[in-house]
Order: sequence, then structure tokens, then C-alpha cells
Amino acid sequence: MPENVVIDVVVVGAGPAGMTAASCLAQSGVRVLVLDEHTAPGGQVYRSVEKVTDKRSADLNVLGSHYRNGSKLVERLHSSGAQYWPGTSVWEISAAGEPTLAVGVVRDGRVRLIQAGHIILATGAMERPTPFPGWTLPGVMTVGAAQTLLKSSGLVPDGRIAVAGSGPLLYLYVSQLIKAGKKPQVILDTRPRASLQAKLSVLAALTVDPASMFRGLGWMREVRREVRVRERVHRLRAGGVEKLSSISYESCDRQFTDDVDLLLVHDGVIPNTWLAMSAGCRHHWHVQQRCWVPTITGAGQTSRQSVSVVGDAASIMGADASVLHGEAVASEVIACLEGKQQNAVGNAAHPLLVRQQRLLRRCLDQFYPPAPEFELPPDDETIVCRCEEVTAGQIRQVATLGCVGPNQGKAFTRCGMGPCMGRKCGVTVSRLIAEHHGLGMDEVGHYRIRPPVKPITVAQLAELEIDTDAHTA
Repeated sequence: MPENVVIDVVVVGAGPAGMTAASCLAQSGVRVLVLDEHTAPGGQVYRSVEKVTDKRSADLNVLGSHYRNGSKLVERLHSSGAQYWPGTSVWEISAAGEPTLAVGVVRDGRVRLIQAGHIILATGAMERPTPFPGWTLPGVMTVGAAQTLLKSSGLVPDGRIAVAGSGPLLYLYVSQLIKAGKKPQVILDTRPRASLQAKLSVLAALTVDPASMFRGLGWMREVRREVRVRERVHRLRAGGVEKLSSISYESCDRQFTDDVDLLLVHDGVIPNTWLAMSAGCRHHWHVQQRCWVPTITGAGQTSRQSVSVVGDAASIMGADASVLHGEAVASEVIACLEGKQQNAVGNAAHPLLVRQQRLLRRCLDQFYPPAPEFELPPDDETIVCRCEEVTAGQIRQVATLGCVGPNQGKAFTRCGMGPCMGRKCGVTVSRLIAEHHGLGMDEVGHYRIRPPVKPITVAQLAELEIDTDAHTA
């Protein structure tokens, strides 16, 4: 480790995995700095848990008992001795060829480079993109965004609401809406008919983790008792001129049209890999979860030396499993800093719980697969890249011209070159190209991500500070 490195470990993200890893490390005497883009720890799942507990206690009944568990993780982080920087964006991790490992951050309008001995990426998950005709209209938003407003500000949508998609988060949010006194007029469940294997996986998960399964089944039972649910929905379309005014869809071979003011869509989550990709960490296609995941050895070590990933950033696993993974990765990093070898089995602090959570995740992956029409939009007019307004048909056209990868496709369409840098279109573009050529996703590849991962100005770069003593800042 270079002599001028003061920070032993920098943890990027303060969700369940990041908080747990940082707390374990700090309590073991490791100097830890936690960088959090949000204004308070908790991540997405426990967003604003401190504020809700202290100032909006009535909302705890709406958000549920599992949300309260975040308070313990936050308290542990604050008491661990780890330094915590809220409101801090990470725009770069130094390239593998550079002499020191550093993290580029923006804090209080200042751009800085923080040198570190090890970096743990706890960047969590993002919602899977759901391109369909009309999804860019005002009045169409994701379930995750709506839940963020509920947690951060106690805001509940008004008017005629429809919810479309599938997955546990969808039913959790609708159950929270019902407790808050607002019922959607319809739920459009896009999950295809469950296979025998998926049904058997549910029975297996019930035997190893009945508490989690019954909690999820309770959400579904409550929601279905209060709200009309359309099954096996496909050909979803949002209609309107300047904003959403109606939706049309097919369900069980029947055509429906509903007048709505707000459509909330959700089709599961995928790892937020942009920072890991920009750092040069190797990734591969996860066949079952249908997303890119970093290639790791042991508990969380990436292909890049001294860079680890943890929690949903490594593979979608959920909050409870992320806590266990945070402990395992912290143990592995401590061994690494001490120059010791430690295998993945030794890293598992609670091996039985880890196996239970893995089985539960496999069950959820099988029972809630992505909707085929969201993965591969059949309508050529469907916009895939929102930033540059590139359609599915244009991607298919450049594939016909010989384009065999998303990076080559940028030269033809500018797809993935907008403000979101491909976060909303990356998976879909690669899937469309792979389908056209009959190739595997690993053969097609993903967007090449370069810093800055987050927007910074030229003026900020001109005043760049190299910080070797972040603990005094």
C-alpha cells in the first residue's frame, strides 16, 4: 500500500450491504470512509428511515415492519467509527494502470480524488428498463420512483392509478398504498403462466425461509382482496398526446382500455454496474437473472485488484441477504489488508442463512421472470433509448447492416450516448442485437463505460484536489 494512503477502505454506497460492510470493518479497527449519494444512510430499501422514525412515525405503519429494521443498521454504522459523507457523488475510480487506487468524488460542489487501499462498491440495484409503446409519456413512471417519494416525503399519488409489471416490489408498494388510503384501479400482472419448476421452487422456498415467503404472500393476498388484478397481460400501450390519458392491453385473450392519470411500471431490478464497469471490472451475463453482473471470486473480489462488490451490486439478492454478504465481504477485505488468504466458505458468517437466502432468490428469479415484451420490444416504433429517442426498429436496422455490439451501434444511432450513459437502454440494446444475430449476450457484450460516470463541470475539474487525508476533511 502506498505510504500516502490514509483511507484503508472506501465504501461506495450506504444501503444494507454497504452499511454492514463499513460497520464490520470499522469495528475491526480499519479506517473506513463511506461515500453516499443520498443525504442519509439507508439506500433505496431503507431510504429516509431515520427521518421517518424520528419525525413521521405514522408512516412506519404504512411502510411496514421490515422497513423499521433499517434503523438498527443505521445506528450500527453511526456508532462503528466509520466516517460517513452524505451527498457525495462518485464520478471515477482510477484506471488499473495508474500507480494508486483513487476515487473521484463531488462533495459540496468540489471535485476531489481520495486515495484508498481498497474499494468496496455497494452501489445497489436499479429498476429493469421496461420499454413499451408510450412509456416516455408524462404520467408514466416506475414503481421504485413512486416508492422513493413515499419514503422520502410521504407523498402518495392522486387520481386514477394503474400499476403494471410483476415482482415482489410491485405488490409491496401497492400494499403500502392501500395502507395509506389509496387504491389503484387495476393491476396489470405481466408475469407469464408459472412453470411447474417455478411452482416447485416456491414450495422449496417455503420450507427454508417461511417468514419471507409468507410476508410476500401476505402482500399478494391483501392486494388481490382490494384491487382488481388482470393476469398474463401483454401488448401494453400507454396513450395520450401531451401526457398519459389511457392504457390499452390484452389479458387472457381479451382486449381492454382504461382511462388513467398515472401508470406505475415495474419488472424487477438489476445490479447497478456502471461504476464497476467504468473501473474495468470484468462482467458476465447472468442467465437466470437476465442482467450483467460482475465476475467475482471468493465473497466479493472482482477481477480488479483491491476492488470488491457487495450486495445487490454483485447480484440481486435482497436486503436480508445483502447484510450477510456485507459481513462476508468485510471479512474477506480484512484478510486481504492483512495479507492473508480466505476462501468463500470461510467468509460466510452464517452459512445456513446464506443458503436459505440463495434458495429464496432462485425461487423469486424463476417465479418472476422479466416480461418478454419488455426484454425484446416487438413494436419497432417503441423508443429504447429515451435520451436520444432511438427506437427498437433502428437498433434492428443497424444490426441488419452488420453491427454486432452496442459500442459499434453508437456510431450509427448515438444510442447510449445521452445523459444516462446507457443505464436505461444498455440491456435492451444488447438483447436486440443478440436476438438478431443469434448470439449469446457475452458474445455481444455491453456498453464500454468511461468516466466521468456522473456529471461534473470543466471548472470543477480545473480545481481538482488530491486528498490523501480525507479523515481530516
